[in-house]
Amino acid sequence: MALSLSAHLSLAQSGKSAARTHRAAPTPTGPTVVFDTTMGRLVCRLYAAQAPELTANFISLATGAQVWKDPLTGVPQPGKPFYDGTAIYGLTDAVTGGDRVGGGLGTAGEPLPGAKTAGLAFDRPGRLAMAIRKGKISRSSFVISVHADAEMDENDRGAIFGQCDDATVELAAKISHLMLTTDNHPSSPVAINKISIVQPDQPLPPVAPDVPVASVVPQPTPPPVSTIAAPEPTGPTAKIETSMGTLTCRLFEKEAPVATGVFIGLAEGTKAWTMPHTHVTMRGKPFYNGLLFNRVLPDFMIQNQNYPGGSTGGGEIGIQYSIEIVPGLNFDRPGRLAMANSGPDENDSSFFITDAPRHSGLDDHFTIFGQCDDASVKIVSEIARVPRDAHNRPVTPVVIRRVTIVR
Repeated sequence: MALSLSAHLSLAQSGKSAARTHRAAPTPTGPTVVFDTTMGRLVCRLYAAQAPELTANFISLATGAQVWKDPLTGVPQPGKPFYDGTAIYGLTDAVTGGDRVGGGLGTAGEPLPGAKTAGLAFDRPGRLAMAIRKGKISRSSFVISVHADAEMDENDRGAIFGQCDDATVELAAKISHLMLTTDNHPSSPVAINKISIVQPDQPLPPVAPDVPVASVVPQPTPPPVSTIAAPEPTGPTAKIETSMGTLTCRLFEKEAPVATGVFIGLAEGTKAWTMPHTHVTMRGKPFYNGLLFNRVLPDFMIQNQNYPGGSTGGGEIGIQYSIEIVPGLNFDRPGRLAMANSGPDENDSSFFITDAPRHSGLDDHFTIFGQCDDASVKIVSEIARVPRDAHNRPVTPVVIRRVTIVR
């Protein structure tokens, strides 16, 4: 499912991956867009021939040729560039901007008509795209990808209209890392100072100076401060032995008894499960031993396969249960061990471990049933950063050799 900070996340993904047709990608021949930001310059060439409507819309907003309304007052803003002074924040494998309020409330107007650009996919880093929300192309919100990511195609997360250069990918990755490791609340906002549109064969302009941040809410609204202290785990300890080291995680057995019970039962082989390929009920067989961490996303999380020979995601082994939400227990730190799901009542066997704090989209949507220690958090960070393909699968498999429950 889509992994964004602006929508509820589903960490379950179908075991079947969409087939990709390999074709030579077209070369962008349109104008160059230059984003001068508070952290440096981003440069992208536009696909004016392949995506004329998206290109024209973006240019008209960037230059002030398109009249837009202030999202709070509704007052028209003729001749005023939309993007200058607006904030940038991080998404998994991308940076995004073009929302003057946040949460999709501060865009330039009604969604754009049309569909994704034919022949262009998120098969390489540096794709510049208009964000797609609930199947509609945003008029102003854009994303710049920092890694090839088939999930962005499979989940219709963006309509591509540009390709950014290598230096931009490097800088965008730094911005994304800063934003995600601070849960999108850095000490100083990261913002667009000015966007310039440069026609082919014209030189790039001088770097624009910093300007005041115009966004009403420079970053996504911070999570409310809980008055309830976060509990500490007091249950058994899970030792997850992997090909890259052993993860040691104490379980919230008292706070999340259902998820903890399922995990322990599967780990020790005391809980029956169904092999999805054969529909044979497996009894007395530890479930997790030999599975892979088959989905790794730096600054976010690592996730295991949901069944032997499968990908990630849920419901195939005959186990299903609801989330357990505990007041004060949230995703405020790395090393949270939680159950993935594709809906509040669709938890199964797939778990994930966070690589960074991540309130937005995770709190109140996924059951936290363990906390890994500091040494394990370092290993999680290493696993999250192994070389991976466009489906976020490690190129060299990361194997769960054995899960042991220590009481």
